[in-house]
Amino acid sequence: MRKSLPFLAMVLVVVFAMPAFGQLSSIDYFGYAWETGGFPPSNAGDVLVFTGVADFADPIFGVDLATEELTFYMYDLVSAGEVDIGGGVLMINYTGGWLEIYRDAAMNADWGIAPPNPTSPSTFIDGTLYFQGSFNSLTVFLNPGGDGAYEGSLDGIGGEMIDSVCADCVFTWGGNFVGASGAQIPDGYDLQIDGVFQIEQAVPTEGTTWGSVKALFN
Repeated sequence: MRKSLPFLAMVLVVVFAMPAFGQLSSIDYFGYAWETGGFPPSNAGDVLVFTGVADFADPIFGVDLATEELTFYMYDLVSAGEVDIGGGVLMINYTGGWLEIYRDAAMNADWGIAPPNPTSPSTFIDGTLYFQGSFNSLTVFLNPGGDGAYEGSLDGIGGEMIDSVCADCVFTWGGNFVGASGAQIPDGYDLQIDGVFQIEQAVPTEGTTWGSVKALFN
């Protein structure tokens, strides 16, 4: 029994050294998306693009949405095509892609019509880069009625948020959408999107000695 203690010690050191995650902060956003070739259908090789603005941000982000805006630009997401997963629901996986969030006191975001156009995406990327991330995944679930949901995760690459708010976080992206037949969507856009950009912060763990750990079992 004594011979197993060194191995147990190593296991406990690993466990105690791992950071915990659990402090969630979010930015709510809305906007409009379009896909080359239209949506639906989503054919393999089509590219999804989204421009949007924040309508809520947790205080941790330090942004006053009454005096400045956070704008979103999601681009270069390539469709792998539609897969029927039953009940008329289609699943679409996307590869590649980037998300950029900009902080802008001009508050001039303008979707216009028939994107890309003179104001979209240009008025959504004219501020200070607040966050840039590359997508690990993005999956869309499309219902027969043209509405649906989406979820994805990102690696943080750069921007003010990485330096000042969250240097070691998990970044997620998700929400719901409706198609052109179910919402007031500007001409040329395919989807109205309402979602949440969320960060999950690492909680530091305190160091301890093996002697103090053993004392817990005595």
